[in-house]
Amino acid sequence: MDTSKTISQRAKQRRSELGLTQTEVAEQAGIAQQSYQQLEAGETKRPRNLLEIASALKCTAQWLMYGTTSKKAA
Repeated sequence: MDTSKTISQRAKQRRSELGLTQTEVAEQAGIAQQSYQQLEAGETKRPRNLLEIASALKCTAQWLMYGTTSKKAA
C-alpha cells in the first residue's frame, strides 16, 4: 500500500510506470493538460474527474485517491 504518498505522487508514479506524458494522460481522461498538471503538482487534492484519470492511468480510483487496495484496475 502507498498510504504514505499523496494523490499527486501516486499519479506521477503511475504515469511514469506506463511511460505516458501528462498530455497523453489528460487526453485519455478527457481533461485539459493543465488540469492534470495541477493534480501532479499537488494543487488539486480531490479531482472531479477521478474515475477518468484512474482509467487513463489503468488503476483503481480508490488506489489513486487513498493508496489502498490493489493498484491495478480490474
